[in-house]
Amino acid sequence: MTSWIRRLFLKRSSNAIGCVDFGTAFSKFAIVEMPEKTNGLGEDKIHPLAIAKNNAVNQYLLPSLVFVAEDAILFGKSAEQAAQRQASSGRLAFSSLKRFITTSAISGIDDALPGEIDPTGTYTASQLITVFLAFVLHRAEAAAKVEKLAWPPKLRVARPAWDAERSASGEVMMRRFVRHAFILLDRLEPGLSSEAGVKHSDFKAALAEIPDTSDFPDSEIFHFTEAGTATVCEAAAVAAASVRYPGPRIVVIADIGGGTSDFSAYVTRSGRSLTLEEVPASTRTHNEAGDFLDQQLIRILVAKSGLLPEDPALKSAMIMLRLRQRELKEILFTEGQLITEVADASVILTEAEFLADAEVAAFSARLQETFYETVSVAVGAAQRAAQASFHMPIEIMPTGGGFALPMVIDMIENLPHDWRFIAAAPDLFQSRDPDFDHNFRQLAVSIGGALKELPRQSI
Repeated sequence: MTSWIRRLFLKRSSNAIGCVDFGTAFSKFAIVEMPEKTNGLGEDKIHPLAIAKNNAVNQYLLPSLVFVAEDAILFGKSAEQAAQRQASSGRLAFSSLKRFITTSAISGIDDALPGEIDPTGTYTASQLITVFLAFVLHRAEAAAKVEKLAWPPKLRVARPAWDAERSASGEVMMRRFVRHAFILLDRLEPGLSSEAGVKHSDFKAALAEIPDTSDFPDSEIFHFTEAGTATVCEAAAVAAASVRYPGPRIVVIADIGGGTSDFSAYVTRSGRSLTLEEVPASTRTHNEAGDFLDQQLIRILVAKSGLLPEDPALKSAMIMLRLRQRELKEILFTEGQLITEVADASVILTEAEFLADAEVAAFSARLQETFYETVSVAVGAAQRAAQASFHMPIEIMPTGGGFALPMVIDMIENLPHDWRFIAAAPDLFQSRDPDFDHNFRQLAVSIGGALKELPRQSI
């Protein structure tokens, strides 16, 4: 066996599952040690890993960024800083990796990337996604060692609610990414550990030597779901992590991320242990979320600055705004007003102005329509339960980084049905760690995806 592919052949722990949440804005990783039943799960068995320690403001949230520098590939915070330094030259980081996987054609994932992302003209989206995943695994391995957890566990990868065709091709693609990432991790470990990144020569040599892994027994590295997949729908993962206590009820998950908004309804059953089943036909994915609002914020700020399309300052101004877009959006929604510099102009934007913008208002309407489709299915299930003399409440549970967006709050507060709705927070354990408590809605996917028992599809 070649020494630098040893991690692919390591014996995986049979007592734990790890889940990669390949987020649009941030990536997360959790390991859950397996009791016999999910309702026997204690805080000591749940381990969100500090994969962003010393690399981000929050130790659990790793920026999903890759930057192709002149002599190396950079990741996470280092990629973000490099993109900021080179904004004036028109360079961009490779970002929104999950959105690329979700919305781009599978056949196009091996095409060359634009020159502003890859000035070398030699890398594909598939290659940069794989090496970023190697970086995530490297960080997870280091964090697991600090916590004295067995490494590696068998893995799952969270994904949006793809359609049937995308699910089949995406499953094959994600398994290949993971296999190749373990191989790259062995070969590129020194560069993955360095803030200077992975040298181009090392990366290209490693890519050229990746063997054909299509016949590798995936059962050796993945913990398959009951459906036989290594990937887990994000809404199902959230439900698994968030609805942990038995008692008859219906829970509607609204997972608002960066690239997608995922909605699904689940029904719990009475009994000694938690039985969680997806309400048939309730799952919806809307391929717009926080990233779309970031783009609209940039558009509005540029328009208010007075910059013209032919202005030489426009390109660098837009790049700088992209690098700060999430920070600026947070300020706008937290303070109700944003004052910032765009090129040499001071721009003021109020939350009311932003929400009244035609594109933003149309987004809010589309998001609401998709969410209400799931709610309608949930209400139908609750009404059928009521006919059997059992009035079942419906809990509405927003999760993800966009759970507190004004349009999300508004659509939840104005549900168009006469039913008993309850605002709910995830039933996740609470920790003394402020980083976890502040972001537990964003960690629900990685924790839930690592649980042995996932929601069952009802028939």
